[in-house]
Amino acid sequence: MSIDELTIGMRVEKKYSISHEDAIKFSEMSGDWNPAHHDKEYAEQSIFKQRVAHGMFSVIQFSGLLGMDLPGLGTLWLKQSVEFLKPAFFGNEYTAVVEVIAIELDTNTVTFSTECFDQEGHKIITGEGVVKPIPAKLKQKSQ
Repeated sequence: MSIDELTIGMRVEKKYSISHEDAIKFSEMSGDWNPAHHDKEYAEQSIFKQRVAHGMFSVIQFSGLLGMDLPGLGTLWLKQSVEFLKPAFFGNEYTAVVEVIAIELDTNTVTFSTECFDQEGHKIITGEGVVKPIPAKLKQKSQ
């Protein structure tokens, strides 16, 4: 979608879960082998009493939502703030949500609230992302 097609309040969401196998792949790519993610005995002694997923695994869900759904193909992700409110655990279901909260026509930028919720509806991540949707003239050329 181009900026002209967006309105305040538009939103999309995606359900996801995180397996320990996902954490292994994430660690291979990132180099983050924190025992809180991989060592059951270590994690049982932590404040969470079990292994936790990498917080960034939830954040990457926004990339798919912004780049494929809203605004969609051609979107450039410029900026992201994030606050980790609660941990994500392996095997649970989560929901990532992005919602348009500001539109700047003069700069062709859109600000989204970016949030993730656990299966009980508790917010585990909150933040804001700023994107540049595909310009209308480029969108017309690609159709």
